[in-house]
Amino acid sequence: MPPLLSAPFYAIKLYNRRSGDLTGLVTTADAQVVNTQGNPIRGLYAVGNDMDSLMAGTYPGPGITLGPGLTFGYLAACHLAQHSTH
Repeated sequence: MPPLLSAPFYAIKLYNRRSGDLTGLVTTADAQVVNTQGNPIRGLYAVGNDMDSLMAGTYPGPGITLGPGLTFGYLAACHLAQHSTH
């Protein structure tokens, strides 16, 4: 790396941690969170790291939850739009 010679200089503190959870809230195919009986909770959605892992309890690598997060965010928005009472 070449030397850094010109100010201003900025820094951030990084922490080594796992960014993807292996467990989360159980959801339907529309990203609706389900209760302990398996019934959707009206108006409650979870996507990304907040929903249960699509990777069967594994975490293959950084960024692996970005695709499902975007996809299920879209599905949740579509479901909300179709079932909106406003």
